[in-house]
Amino acid sequence: MPRRLGEKERKTGYMYFNVENVKTSMSLDEILEIIFSRGEEYRRIAREILEGIKEIAIKEDRKTLTISSGEMSKIISEKLGSRRKSMAYRVLSEFLIPMGLISYRREDGTYTVSQDFRNALIRIGTAYVRWMKR
Repeated sequence: MPRRLGEKERKTGYMYFNVENVKTSMSLDEILEIIFSRGEEYRRIAREILEGIKEIAIKEDRKTLTISSGEMSKIISEKLGSRRKSMAYRVLSEFLIPMGLISYRREDGTYTVSQDFRNALIRIGTAYVRWMKR
Protein backbone atom coordinates (compact mmCIF):
# COMPACT_ATOMS: atom_id res chain seq x y z
CA MET A 1 0.00 0.00 0.00
CA PRO A 2 1.52 3.35 -0.97
CA ARG A 3 1.99 6.01 1.62
CA ARG A 4 -0.55 8.80 1.87
CA LEU A 5 0.33 11.62 -0.43
CA GLY A 6 -0.03 15.23 0.41
CA GLU A 7 1.21 18.21 -1.50
CA LYS A 8 4.69 19.18 -0.44
CA GLU A 9 6.51 22.35 -1.22
CA ARG A 10 9.16 22.10 -3.86
CA LYS A 11 12.56 22.75 -2.37
CA THR A 12 14.67 23.49 -5.46
CA GLY A 13 14.65 23.42 -9.22
CA TYR A 14 14.26 25.69 -12.16
CA MET A 15 11.99 25.44 -15.14
CA TYR A 16 14.01 26.66 -18.11
CA PHE A 17 13.29 26.87 -21.81
CA ASN A 18 14.26 28.75 -24.93
CA VAL A 19 11.02 30.13 -26.36
CA GLU A 20 12.14 29.22 -29.90
CA ASN A 21 12.33 25.54 -28.94
CA VAL A 22 8.77 25.33 -27.55
CA LYS A 23 6.41 23.79 -30.07
CA THR A 24 2.91 22.35 -29.97
CA SER A 25 4.19 18.96 -31.18
CA MET A 26 6.71 18.32 -28.38
CA SER A 27 7.15 14.82 -27.02
CA LEU A 28 6.73 14.01 -23.33
CA ASP A 29 10.52 13.86 -23.01
CA GLU A 30 10.86 17.37 -24.44
CA ILE A 31 8.20 18.71 -22.07
CA LEU A 32 9.85 17.05 -19.08
CA GLU A 33 13.22 18.47 -20.18
CA ILE A 34 11.72 21.93 -19.60
CA ILE A 35 10.06 21.08 -16.29
CA PHE A 36 13.06 19.20 -14.84
CA SER A 37 15.85 21.12 -16.53
CA ARG A 38 18.31 20.26 -13.75
CA GLY A 39 17.06 16.87 -12.57
CA GLU A 40 17.75 14.02 -14.94
CA GLU A 41 16.67 11.34 -12.44
CA TYR A 42 13.47 13.22 -11.56
CA ARG A 43 12.76 13.58 -15.28
CA ARG A 44 13.20 9.83 -15.81
CA ILE A 45 10.93 9.00 -12.87
CA ALA A 46 8.25 11.46 -14.02
CA ARG A 47 8.32 9.94 -17.52
CA GLU A 48 7.96 6.39 -16.19
CA ILE A 49 5.04 7.39 -13.96
CA LEU A 50 3.18 9.37 -16.63
CA GLU A 51 3.75 6.76 -19.34
CA GLY A 52 2.80 4.00 -16.88
CA ILE A 53 -0.52 5.68 -16.05
CA LYS A 54 -1.30 6.18 -19.73
CA GLU A 55 -0.35 2.61 -20.63
CA ILE A 56 -2.55 1.04 -17.92
CA ALA A 57 -5.54 3.33 -18.60
CA ILE A 58 -5.44 2.60 -22.34
CA LYS A 59 -4.95 -1.13 -21.80
CA GLU A 60 -7.95 -1.20 -19.43
CA ASP A 61 -9.98 0.96 -21.86
CA ARG A 62 -10.70 3.67 -19.28
CA LYS A 63 -12.35 6.95 -20.23
CA THR A 64 -9.70 8.99 -18.41
CA LEU A 65 -6.02 8.36 -17.75
CA THR A 66 -6.71 7.16 -14.20
CA ILE A 67 -5.19 4.39 -12.10
CA SER A 68 -5.54 3.12 -8.54
CA SER A 69 -2.97 3.44 -5.76
CA GLY A 70 -2.21 -0.25 -6.15
CA GLU A 71 -1.50 0.22 -9.84
CA MET A 72 0.74 3.21 -9.06
CA SER A 73 2.65 1.08 -6.58
CA LYS A 74 3.06 -1.58 -9.28
CA ILE A 75 4.36 1.00 -11.81
CA ILE A 76 6.92 2.22 -9.30
CA SER A 77 8.04 -1.28 -8.31
CA GLU A 78 8.25 -2.67 -11.84
CA LYS A 79 9.60 0.33 -13.75
CA LEU A 80 11.73 2.02 -11.10
CA GLY A 81 12.52 -0.68 -8.55
CA SER A 82 12.28 -0.68 -4.79
CA ARG A 83 15.45 1.43 -4.42
CA ARG A 84 13.75 4.37 -6.17
CA LYS A 85 10.41 4.08 -4.35
CA SER A 86 10.90 7.02 -1.98
CA MET A 87 12.26 9.21 -4.78
CA ALA A 88 9.27 8.31 -6.96
CA TYR A 89 6.83 9.38 -4.25
CA ARG A 90 8.88 12.57 -3.76
CA VAL A 91 8.56 13.36 -7.48
CA LEU A 92 4.81 12.76 -7.21
CA SER A 93 4.24 14.81 -4.06
CA GLU A 94 6.67 17.68 -4.72
CA PHE A 95 6.35 18.08 -8.49
CA LEU A 96 3.75 16.14 -10.46
CA ILE A 97 0.80 16.71 -8.12
CA PRO A 98 1.45 20.36 -7.09
CA MET A 99 2.26 21.35 -10.68
CA GLY A 100 -1.00 19.80 -11.90
CA LEU A 101 0.43 17.10 -14.16
CA ILE A 102 -1.27 14.48 -11.99
CA SER A 103 -4.19 14.81 -9.61
CA TYR A 104 -4.58 12.52 -6.61
CA ARG A 105 -7.96 11.78 -5.05
CA ARG A 106 -7.48 10.76 -1.45
CA GLU A 107 -11.10 9.59 -1.12
CA ASP A 108 -10.72 6.73 -3.58
CA GLY A 109 -6.93 6.59 -3.87
CA THR A 110 -6.72 7.31 -7.59
CA TYR A 111 -4.17 9.11 -9.72
CA THR A 112 -5.27 10.90 -12.90
CA VAL A 113 -3.21 12.60 -15.59
CA SER A 114 -4.61 16.11 -15.27
CA GLN A 115 -5.05 19.18 -17.45
CA ASP A 116 -4.43 21.47 -14.47
CA PHE A 117 -0.82 21.97 -15.61
CA ARG A 118 -1.99 23.19 -19.00
CA ASN A 119 -4.60 25.45 -17.41
CA ALA A 120 -2.03 26.97 -15.05
CA LEU A 121 0.28 27.81 -17.97
CA ILE A 122 -2.60 29.52 -19.75
CA ARG A 123 -3.35 31.56 -16.61
CA ILE A 124 0.33 32.56 -16.34
CA GLY A 125 0.27 33.72 -19.96
CA THR A 126 -2.96 35.65 -19.42
CA ALA A 127 -1.59 37.32 -16.28
CA TYR A 128 1.59 38.27 -18.12
CA VAL A 129 -0.37 39.89 -20.97
CA ARG A 130 -2.51 41.80 -18.46
CA TRP A 131 0.61 43.01 -16.69
CA MET A 132 2.04 44.21 -20.01
CA LYS A 133 -1.07 46.28 -20.73
CA ARG A 134 -1.04 48.14 -17.41
